[in-house]
Amino acid sequence: MAHTQTIYLDVLIGVNLFINYFLLLAVARFLSISVKRRRLVAAAALGAFYALSIFFPELPSVLSLLVKLAMSATIVLAAFPRRTLKLFLRELACFYITNFAFAGFMLCLWFFIAPQGLLIKNSVVYFEISPLFLLVVTVLCYLIIRVIQRVTGRQNPSLLFCRIWIDYKGATGVCKAKVDTGNTLVEPFSGFPVVVVEESAFREILPPEEEQTSFRVVPFQTVSGSGILPAFRPDKLVILAGEKKIEAKDVYIAVSRESLSGGDFSALLNPDLLS
Repeated sequence: MAHTQTIYLDVLIGVNLFINYFLLLAVARFLSISVKRRRLVAAAALGAFYALSIFFPELPSVLSLLVKLAMSATIVLAAFPRRTLKLFLRELACFYITNFAFAGFMLCLWFFIAPQGLLIKNSVVYFEISPLFLLVVTVLCYLIIRVIQRVTGRQNPSLLFCRIWIDYKGATGVCKAKVDTGNTLVEPFSGFPVVVVEESAFREILPPEEEQTSFRVVPFQTVSGSGILPAFRPDKLVILAGEKKIEAKDVYIAVSRESLSGGDFSALLNPDLLS
């Protein structure tokens, strides 16, 4: 007689919420993305909701793959702020890689340990687990992620932020900047990297709009749309990142009239300027 697997809804949702949260956390850490934990929890909850597909009939392999791709894309979109299409694809690829690694771990668990009540159906993992064991595994996963971060050199979130000084025509502006891995903007003619700054933070060093005829335009594209930003070449840009001080002249400053963060920082720094 075939054995019937009993699935408890609370365990199913709890396990997949836990798994998705740490997969997304791993993506954020590896790509050095600053993201609010509540966004990760919300995206993980969306993934836990998708886990209800375990109750559906077994899907054909091609259809199962397409459904999995669509689910993964919506989870990544929910987890991370709107970025360029290029960065979204990087996030999605990293999420797939962590999922494949996790799937390999579950296969090893299946073949070598064979835990009681382990079920994998429609790409959804279910196994009966005690709250104490879940807590222990959570701590271990967090420690493993921290060790991997330390080995790969991505362990210090404070390095995502720095201070910058912009010298332009005898005036100097200072602000807090974020090193944005999604900022791949370059000035089209020179190929110099671009720093995006809020107009309100540097209004005192910028000439009146009617005198900005020498400014270049830098096109940009995001998931939500595209546009152009006026940009100028400063006399000097100074970056203070931790104990590292960098001076750059081959750079352009693009001016955004919109807020970049709501007050947390006033500039987005192209990471190429730190290399």
